[in-house]
Amino acid sequence: MMEAVNDFLVVYLDSIDEQLLEYLDEDEELKLDAVQRLSFYTTALLDGSITPDHVMEDWPDWYQLVPAFVATYGTEELQELECAAVLLEAIEEDDEVGLTKADVVYLSTLEAWLDMYPRDADHRGVAELSSQGTPGRWRR
Repeated sequence: MMEAVNDFLVVYLDSIDEQLLEYLDEDEELKLDAVQRLSFYTTALLDGSITPDHVMEDWPDWYQLVPAFVATYGTEELQELECAAVLLEAIEEDDEVGLTKADVVYLSTLEAWLDMYPRDADHRGVAELSSQGTPGRWRR
């Protein structure tokens, strides 16, 4: 089961851009620092300290890694919220971007999921959290 998650993540990221594979650790899960950066930018977007355009300037990979995280580890609910949000699509189309109500709901839920990721160097990985009674269900 764990291997299926890792395989999916590798294939997903590789299909977008092979360089995104640098964000994976030796177990083919997102590196802790990548998850921490995802969390940082998600929180910064929510509190208004950074705009979506600034995220694109500072760390454009956020816009590729967030959907990868959601597709790999997210619940159906989180995936539905992602579909309802316009943020990711608007950035992709180079449209002027402001956060909609749907974006805020999506980012808030995403922030909660990212915050469940272990914060120490000895983390066991996101997929193993589900077997420890973490709220929600991991997709794969």
